[in-house]
Amino acid sequence: MRIRTAAIPAGVALFLVTAVAGPATAAASPDTDRDGMSNAWEKAHKLNPRNAADAKTDLDQDGLNNLAEYRLKGNPRDEDTDNDGQDDGDERSSRTRVDKADTDGDRVPDGDEDADRDGIANEDEDDATEACKADDDDVDGDNVDDEDENEQRLKVGSADSDRDGIRDGDEDADGDGEANEDEDDLVVDKCSGDRNGDGRDDEDAGDAFGTITSYDADSGVLSLVAPNGRQLTVPVTDETEIELVGPGKDADGTVEDLQAGRGVAELDIEDGALEEIALLPAQEPGAPAAA
Repeated sequence: MRIRTAAIPAGVALFLVTAVAGPATAAASPDTDRDGMSNAWEKAHKLNPRNAADAKTDLDQDGLNNLAEYRLKGNPRDEDTDNDGQDDGDERSSRTRVDKADTDGDRVPDGDEDADRDGIANEDEDDATEACKADDDDVDGDNVDDEDENEQRLKVGSADSDRDGIRDGDEDADGDGEANEDEDDLVVDKCSGDRNGDGRDDEDAGDAFGTITSYDADSGVLSLVAPNGRQLTVPVTDETEIELVGPGKDADGTVEDLQAGRGVAELDIEDGALEEIALLPAQEPGAPAAA
């Protein structure tokens, strides 16, 4: 088929020239190393637009390499781009979007959904395979993982959601006697945060869950007050483990150590009875005063 350009009006000819030149405008975002990621995107995320090898690396260890992050509109330096509780790599298995927290628009974050209907939320599916608790983001440093903040009605990005002067991790949102930061602790954590080797996680350093207000040896009833003023009464049994914790050493305690005014670092309540209690030194600096 022949086209006689002489028969084409000048205006149309100009249009055809413009159409041919159109693809050249895509060169505004070139890909110098031809790794599938534009130079502009690589520079924005501090990658090297002249090194194709970085397409296969996974900077945030979320299961998506950088090229996949680019294609799915993810952030290669944030394991949970949309802050829905699911790592970007896990979004593929649940068929949810990396860049949208509520893929199906039902006002439930993707991480709280249960795609395979096995009774485990999407965000918790990989907990058993994660050897390191630090694999989960905690952007506000309150020792409550971002994915767990909404379950405890806390705010991602705010270390003290209710502005009462107490860090979110040290509060007890569900009133079960266990601090928020301890709700999802693993029995075995291959990268435990105990940098000073004192036998306690760094998240617990200096923590005072509350203060003993009284202990009745006859009835075995222990009363405490939390830093926010909440009262707690719990029975102590012969099975209760009492531990004395402090810098550099831990020791077993007895009911004689359940003295009014003593700071409590941690509680473990099972079936309404006190399973375990960790006591701070009698004169722990910063321990809250008894109410």
